[in-house]
Amino acid sequence: MAATAWQIYNKAKLNLGNGTIKLGVDNFKMFLTRTTSNVSTLTLSTFASVTGEISATGGYTAGGRALVPAVGQWVVGSAANKYKFTISTVGLAFTASGASLTNIRNAAIQNAAGKLLCYCQLSSAQFTVASPNTLTVLPAGAGIFTLT
Repeated sequence: MAATAWQIYNKAKLNLGNGTIKLGVDNFKMFLTRTTSNVSTLTLSTFASVTGEISATGGYTAGGRALVPAVGQWVVGSAANKYKFTISTVGLAFTASGASLTNIRNAAIQNAAGKLLCYCQLSSAQFTVASPNTLTVLPAGAGIFTLT
């Protein structure tokens, strides 16, 4: 199964509007969670409220990895008042180093202050990335999400 579209957290919409989350300015990280995680609950608002992050082993660091570039890109779309949030077209790579990255199912993005932005389901079932393989999360060319 292909990954699902990125879903924006309810509170993130408010945080975008009031400037608590600043696209193109804030630093962002992507983190990985297990099947048992509550990350798909769109009423969550902070990284601290997420359960089920994968274990910090095999080169994975708790809290995830910085997006490339860390601030992401906030670009004007093809029509007036249409903006899209993107990261590098090379995506973000998680390399299993010395141990496997186990029980992965979802990816989510938070800003440096721990405010949740969005999440996606990477697979319909959890999976493992055996050492020394790499999982690359490559968002669509159209961006992670578009606001109009």
